[in-house]
Amino acid sequence: MFGIGHIELPSTDFKVTKSFFGKIFNWKFEEVPEWKYMLFYAPYKPNGGFYLVKKMPKRHTILPYIEVDSIEKTLKAIKKYKGKVLINKTPIADMGWWAKFETPDGCPLALWESAKK
Repeated sequence: MFGIGHIELPSTDFKVTKSFFGKIFNWKFEEVPEWKYMLFYAPYKPNGGFYLVKKMPKRHTILPYIEVDSIEKTLKAIKKYKGKVLINKTPIADMGWWAKFETPDGCPLALWESAKK
């Protein structure tokens, strides 16, 4: 009942954002022009939206993790679509692995791959 229900991320260009996240993570989008906002629908919750910014904020206080089946495969796609890898696949005890990347417009995000049990 008290899980995260919606998350918002900055974007400097909705067209680039839609292409990047659509191709890599298969998210769907709905633009809301009057709010300068674009909703996204991920295969699993939480869903959220992108708000338009003129310039990407220099610092972030929350780091969202996107769950993936393969960090290696996802990092290859991120590079292919002009994202930047900040931290390569790194183990976290026996729980799984994480990596950090930036979108083409500089938004920092992370990936999570759970260890197979």
